[in-house]
Amino acid sequence: MASAFTRSASGLGWVWPCALACALSLPDASSLARAQDNSGAPAAAPGPATTATPAAAAPFRPEPPVHSYVAIRRLESTNDRHKKEAWLIARTELHEDGTFVWQVLEEGGSELIRKRVLREALEKESQVHRDGRARRGGLTVENYVFSQPSPAEGGLRVGLEPRRKEDLLVRGELLMSTEGELLRVEGDLVKRPSFWTKAVHLVRHYGRVEGTHVPVRLDMVAQVRLVGTSRFSTTYKYLEINGRPVQDVARDTAILTRAAGARGPAQ
Repeated sequence: MASAFTRSASGLGWVWPCALACALSLPDASSLARAQDNSGAPAAAPGPATTATPAAAAPFRPEPPVHSYVAIRRLESTNDRHKKEAWLIARTELHEDGTFVWQVLEEGGSELIRKRVLREALEKESQVHRDGRARRGGLTVENYVFSQPSPAEGGLRVGLEPRRKEDLLVRGELLMSTEGELLRVEGDLVKRPSFWTKAVHLVRHYGRVEGTHVPVRLDMVAQVRLVGTSRFSTTYKYLEINGRPVQDVARDTAILTRAAGARGPAQ
């Protein structure tokens, strides 16, 4: 059983989708707007539930692209059946040339999970940026059929139907504000990452930091053969975005002081 846990926690299991989900770039506003214009789903009939927030009430505000960032990331992973858990805090940097580097600042918990899931997810995220896969899984009309928007949670919900089975395409939905700002993407991967992993559900949250629209949290739950339910999450505390320092970082002084001075060898 221990060897099965090791194999499923490694690259044979679900670490690749964790890395791919972390590396995905934000969709640009024009892609989502074109997606709705070319939606394969019929428009909803007018009625009390739809007239208050029609599609026309959700202009897609253009967003400046994220070319680079420096962020403190906290990664966590747990396995319910084996009662194992681990966490890791790392300084991560995405450079304008697409290079992604990382350096562990603190870590704790299961050594196996730290090595086979958390550290490996960061290393594979570097590979994803190098080989361009981060750009191939975006929310575009080439990848998805988008439904017409419908009111939900004070905003608008848009269904996502992948056009093919491919790594990190998600069957699910996105939630956006009535102003057209992406807030959340949620769904199930349409392609199993390996024999060991039967299903993966993900939720990716977005927010605005110093006026820039960026990912702020990712949660994933995988059903893994012989191992059971495994969970992965990562949160972002940005220090720089597109070369500009983020001002609102003074509260977490201890970890951020060490992160600011972490200029040694990176992975």
